[in-house]
Amino acid sequence: KSLKEVEAPAAAPAPPPSEVKKRSTDDLRTLFPKDLEDMLLFEEKEEYIVIRPRQYLGSDNFAKIASIIRDQGGEYISAGKESHFRVPRELK
Repeated sequence: KSLKEVEAPAAAPAPPPSEVKKRSTDDLRTLFPKDLEDMLLFEEKEEYIVIRPRQYLGSDNFAKIASIIRDQGGEYISAGKESHFRVPRELK
């Protein structure tokens, strides 16, 4: 008796476990009202999105921006002229 060749059902490829969802600058831009977004420069780095002010923000705008950044797991880095906000790209 001979056996017939039968194709095994193709299994759907599982996503690699190391694949981590990363946010982009566009993801962050959408969180800011247009007036605040226009005051900021967004730059993607390997592990963070760096957000720098284009101009002096003033205390009210700074507080609004800092609140949005904190809600996203980010922080403010105080470094004189190099001060900036940063948000981890990796989504938890």
